[in-house]
Amino acid sequence: MYDVDMATEKSLQWKEYRSLNERHSSERIELIDIIRGFAVFGICLVNVPEMAGNGVYFRSGFEGSDALIRVLYDMFVQSKFYTIFAFLFGVSFHLFLQSAQRRGLAPGPAAARRFGALLLFGAAHAILLWFGDILLTYALLGFFLLPFIRRTDTTVAGWAWSLLGVAVFVHVLLGLTMLAIPADRSLDPTFAAGLPDMAERLRFLYTENAMNLPIYGLEVLGLFLLGLYAGRRGWFRPGAASARRIASVQWTALAVGLLAAAPMAWDYAHDPVYQFDKHYLYVFLSGKALAVFYVATLMRLTGGERAERFRPLAAVGRMAFTNYLTQTILTAALVQALRIEAGELPLWATLLWSAVLLALQTVWSVWWLKRYRMGPFEWVWRICTWLRVPALRRQPARSAGAGTTGTAI
Repeated sequence: MYDVDMATEKSLQWKEYRSLNERHSSERIELIDIIRGFAVFGICLVNVPEMAGNGVYFRSGFEGSDALIRVLYDMFVQSKFYTIFAFLFGVSFHLFLQSAQRRGLAPGPAAARRFGALLLFGAAHAILLWFGDILLTYALLGFFLLPFIRRTDTTVAGWAWSLLGVAVFVHVLLGLTMLAIPADRSLDPTFAAGLPDMAERLRFLYTENAMNLPIYGLEVLGLFLLGLYAGRRGWFRPGAASARRIASVQWTALAVGLLAAAPMAWDYAHDPVYQFDKHYLYVFLSGKALAVFYVATLMRLTGGERAERFRPLAAVGRMAFTNYLTQTILTAALVQALRIEAGELPLWATLLWSAVLLALQTVWSVWWLKRYRMGPFEWVWRICTWLRVPALRRQPARSAGAGTTGTAI
């Protein structure tokens, strides 16, 4: 499909359309795993403070070292990585469709099972462990991708940019509204008397999460569709874009992102109390631009044989589902073991734990994938999707004639 013009594409039947893509589907694109691993890192940095009760859901005002860390989070981390993750979800959906057609299966029912299983994972995660779960939202919005399976690239791109355009307008309007409202300068926890229990997590799910879904959903679904379009057009294939073009996108995005983030740095330098709510608009705008910058930077850094040095990051990305869930499991266990209350920890403590957690997950992901084909939660998800049990453990290669065990593949 990549070398077919739009007029020709519209006239193709679904079977012909599939065959044009099939020759591109045999190899795994390591760059996507690397970018996904990078996104998992950023999502951990954002989520851990919320899990420990010292993030923006618990207070708007920050001072001292917390203010410095918070402004750096907002300038370079907050909203940047869920943007990348949602975009890659769409790319992965394209790769999933290719897998379905290689198996000779109808993609619609397989995708519905895939999203249904994700919905169950997300509901359990949100209710039993953490109110900030994204899996449930991704599963619900994923069902809206099903009508686009057989749509042309032009249709997919049109819907993607339209949804993102509406989302940007709504977020800008909301950001301007928040700028006009006096900021909450309180340093005390505001979400609950303590970290939310199961009943409070459930209530949060059908109140605030449900109310935010229409606004947040427009953006995320737009990113899904943009990722689907990118996968179809082969944006991440070697040689798909020239180094010069990628560099142009990279530095333009950096300039826009820093310009959008500048008001946050200015306020931090002139006010001892840093308020997150006041900077919602700047966080959102810088998030879109710097997400593009991060992706373009990784595309340049991993060109050719240089991808070898990013293999550990790729391992984290290949086990993104498992790593996302274990970040919550381990953090929740630590919070419970230490009896941490909301607002008790400084941000540097959760930043330190995030660094330790990510280091552990990187080492574990590399170790695991040398012995197993996929992460444990990915394995369960695949069973639910394909209704068959795939091999999990890697089989050792045997030397021809000698019968000895070789390096695991």
